Amino acid sequence: MMCAKLLRRRHESEQGRFYRAAGRFIDAMIARYGAMLNWVLDRQTATLWVFVGTLALSVILYVVVPKGFFPLQDTGVIQGISEAPQSISFAAMAERQRALAEAILQDPRSGERFLLYRRGWSEHDAQQWPRLLST
Repeated sequence: MMCAKLLRRRHESEQGRFYRAAGRFIDAMIARYGAMLNWVLDRQTATLWVFVGTLALSVILYVVVPKGFFPLQDTGVIQGISEAPQSISFAAMAERQRALAEAILQDPRSGERFLLYRRGWSEHDAQQWPRLLST
C-alpha cells in the first residue's frame, strides 16, 4: 500500500530520458528472465541431472579436500606483535616486552624457545613493533 502511494505512475510527458531508459532496461531484464525460465522449465530432466551432479561434486569435494584449523603447511611457529604508543621510550618498551615474555613463559603449554625481534624507530615507521616468535 505504501509503494502504491510512493510509486505512482507518471504520465509520459513527465518522464525524463533516464526514467524511460531505466524502464526499458528493467523490462528487457524481466523479458530475458522469463525466456530463460521457460527454457529451463522445458528441460526439467536435464536441470535435475545438473542439480544432482552439482550436489555429488560438492559431497566429493567435502570428503576429499583437507579440513582443519591449521593448514598442512603449518611450520609450528606462532608470531605475536605487541604495540605501544608513539611516546613510549625504548627502555619502557623493553620492560613491557620482558614482562610479556615472562607471562608467556609461565604458561606450561608455551614453548621454551623465543626469538625476539625489535624494530626500532625509522623515518618511515612511527611506532615500535617488537615481535615474539615461539617455536
